[in-house]
Amino acid sequence: MFIELLLLVLGLLALAFMAIGFNIFFRKKKFPNTSVGGNKEMRKLGLSCAKHEEIKCRRQIDRTTGQVSCQGCGHS
Repeated sequence: MFIELLLLVLGLLALAFMAIGFNIFFRKKKFPNTSVGGNKEMRKLGLSCAKHEEIKCRRQIDRTTGQVSCQGCGHS
């Protein structure tokens, strides 16, 4: 009884994985670009990469005092 149930579950899982694989490999749509820097819709919303925000913030460091003076990233 247990073996039959195990084989049934494994068969259903195999069928589900094949269906997911078929959908991924053979559909015409491309996956959306999830990178913040490369997604046009995110740029329209004014979102940018955290790494680039940090670079911008660090460029505004006062060289003489070493204090961060960045309004956008919340440092004062």
